[in-house]
Amino acid sequence: MIILFRINIPKNYKNFFVVLTIIAILSGAIFYFKLNADNQELIRTYIDAYFMNNEHNSLVNILLFNLLIFILDWIFGLSMFGSPFILFVYFFKTFIMSISVSAIISLEEKSAILKAFLYVFPTQVVSIFIYALLSIMTINFSFMLFKIIFNKKELNFKQIFKEYNKAFIYLFLVSFLIIIYQVYLNPLIIKSLIR
Repeated sequence: MIILFRINIPKNYKNFFVVLTIIAILSGAIFYFKLNADNQELIRTYIDAYFMNNEHNSLVNILLFNLLIFILDWIFGLSMFGSPFILFVYFFKTFIMSISVSAIISLEEKSAILKAFLYVFPTQVVSIFIYALLSIMTINFSFMLFKIIFNKKELNFKQIFKEYNKAFIYLFLVSFLIIIYQVYLNPLIIKSLIR
């Protein structure tokens, strides 16, 4: 992650994203428990399919979706005005994770807490962390681009852009490994521990 810190990420970003994460988690939990019984059952059905290891065919779809998000974040980072979209993507990702965990816990099974823990660690935690870094990096790059263009600040744009692209590739590769683990290995580990 050294390459990210060369872009001089402001310290207040960390506090902002911690607060945003907490808000997204609380919002997701509240949203789930406010849903009617039919919608809650629909979400639980999806979660059951995950634990039954029936998502092999969705690997390509998950990869394409994540690639799309990475590309859109990259583009909005270059736009200088894409921060709201970038923050929305991060919030939505965390929000959905919270809904999923709430659905697992609401199953009221003896193993519900263990299921929730295995669902979140390590895949969801690492994934959220990657999205946080991605968001911080793109927003910071957008601000730096703004300074270069409008404040006439002398910065080595070529070097910054090179590091920006390298960081994107690195984060996507890590995300790819996490997705492989999430789709193929995590359900098997969960099934072996929870019978």
